[in-house]
Amino acid sequence: MRRNLARAYNALMAEHHKVRAAHMKILAQGDAMLERKLLRANEDDEAHIEEVLICEERLSVSQRRKVYKLSSYGRKIEKLVDALLKL
Repeated sequence: MRRNLARAYNALMAEHHKVRAAHMKILAQGDAMLERKLLRANEDDEAHIEEVLICEERLSVSQRRKVYKLSSYGRKIEKLVDALLKL
């Protein structure tokens, strides 16, 4: 049972990292340095959150829609990870 939980956790975290990378790629709009900076930042850091919000304001409507869908999917993954950690 424990091994299955570890596998599930690893799979969910891998998916979370993929979603976050796609989110930051859209926000960076082709700027490799900004993308790298956003990916390396701590997700819970207030300065990082502010920078992400500023980048989101610059996006077109279709890009904002993609970011919104990625964010909502990422939150669902985080909820699953939290539930898994409570087991």
